[in-house]
Amino acid sequence: MSRLASKPVVCGAGVVVTVVGTLVKIKGPKGELVVTIPNGIEVKVEGSDVHVSRRDDSCKPLQGLVWSLVRNAVVGVSTGYSRKIEIVGKGWRSTVKGNVINLQVGHSHPVDFKLPEGVSATQENPGSFTLFSHDKQLLGQTCADIQGIRPVEPYKLKGIRLQGQVLRQKARKAAGV
Repeated sequence: MSRLASKPVVCGAGVVVTVVGTLVKIKGPKGELVVTIPNGIEVKVEGSDVHVSRRDDSCKPLQGLVWSLVRNAVVGVSTGYSRKIEIVGKGWRSTVKGNVINLQVGHSHPVDFKLPEGVSATQENPGSFTLFSHDKQLLGQTCADIQGIRPVEPYKLKGIRLQGQVLRQKARKAAGV
């Protein structure tokens, strides 16, 4: 059986990986990220490959975690990540101005959401926009914070959602007989 963490993480052209103590620094054309190495895990850079190994079997889950974090960082600084957010509701819309997203989603007032450093947005139409970042964790947390402004309600499925998000619609309440 092939384990992913036993395979090397292949770095593309323009990506530089350095190990300094308990930190792995990954630098590329899109930015720079740092991954912390827990005790019992060892990271080695050989050419354009990054190898993650463990001290013993008690560190097996951490080996997979560190491998995945390093791989996500390498992909992020080389190509970056994007997430499309859709707004579903009658009269609901958004506008992107610089690093501020103005959301009109059924509240009595428009909500201004300031994007954190390292995340940018582009507007396709008033009902959707796309977020871009080189940090996968930061992008996911930003999407969750935006969704928290108006979560999808289960009966009409109105709200802020990610493109392709699987939602289950509840049946309406039946009148008692």
